[in-house]
Amino acid sequence: MKRNFWLIVIGGLILIITFLHYNTPTSIWQFHLIYMELYFVPILLAAFQFGVKGGVGAALTVTAFYLPHVMLHWGGLVETNLLRFLQIILFNVIGYLTGLKAQGEREKTEKYRQLAEKLEELNIQQKRQSEMLLEMERKLRATDRLAIIGEMTASLAHEVRNPLASIRGAIEILKEKAPEDLKSSEFFEILEQETKRINAVVENYLSFARKPTYSQSLVSVAETIELLLKMLESRARKQSVKMEFIKKEPLPHIETDANLFKQVLMNLVLNALQAMPKGGQLTVLAKKVEGNLIIEVNDQGKGIPPDQIDKIFQPFFTTREDGTGLGLSIVKRIVDENRWQISVKSKVGQGSSFEIRIPLT
Repeated sequence: MKRNFWLIVIGGLILIITFLHYNTPTSIWQFHLIYMELYFVPILLAAFQFGVKGGVGAALTVTAFYLPHVMLHWGGLVETNLLRFLQIILFNVIGYLTGLKAQGEREKTEKYRQLAEKLEELNIQQKRQSEMLLEMERKLRATDRLAIIGEMTASLAHEVRNPLASIRGAIEILKEKAPEDLKSSEFFEILEQETKRINAVVENYLSFARKPTYSQSLVSVAETIELLLKMLESRARKQSVKMEFIKKEPLPHIETDANLFKQVLMNLVLNALQAMPKGGQLTVLAKKVEGNLIIEVNDQGKGIPPDQIDKIFQPFFTTREDGTGLGLSIVKRIVDENRWQISVKSKVGQGSSFEIRIPLT
């Protein structure tokens, strides 16, 4: 657009000046001197806008228009028109030199502009690297704190587990010796449930604190999921949760640690059940997609708010009053150590979907 504008302006000026030359009597020679000098305007404009090609092109165009005027209107003799012939030569020299200078300045300006862009890009990269270093430093500090907490947690959980086992044993002995009317009361049921809950919390902390040991074997995915859902069927029924296992095709066996694989699925299904205290549909879907085994655990719970979805795998983060915040972090650790992938999609009020992607090759 800008190029076309300047071409029209330069061409228009050349045509107007040429028109004035051809339509002004030669007797008014002073006007012709002015018109002759005016030719420098479009030549210089062309040189500044388009460089050497523009300056020389405009000068040659002026020569093509002006030379016939000199030859026809002024007789064409060198002796009487020396100034005009010298002027034509000057048109081309000025057009070339000015274009060369303008082109050099333009190239220098472009070089400086590119250098400025590179410096700006380097500045942005340096800023990003500084932010990354600060983030890495923050994560290292957080890791150190978690390591200390982990050690303290493991020690505390270990110390609690031993007396807890004694308490549970004492409860069982008391229940055996208690009268029948006391056995059937809620007293022993509450004691058993609460000690079981404390034991589950302790085991969770210990599972998080200790590094898992792997025992690789061929594990049937379908059988593991079916057995897991059967184990949790009673709990789901009490919550009015309908559980369903959908397999798109015959599922393969995978080489992994059976207990850890079961632990991952158990935590995800329990997490889904805990999200639906008033009932709903829980679906476990398993399928093969492009050399990967995909396992989805879908619930119809309250969902996860967008500002919390990036935090759910962080240790000790929980939205439940009775939660430890370790279930999903243990899942994430096992998944990462097996080089699997886990992702989550959730909509508040509609439910959540956890997906595990396990490479089969």
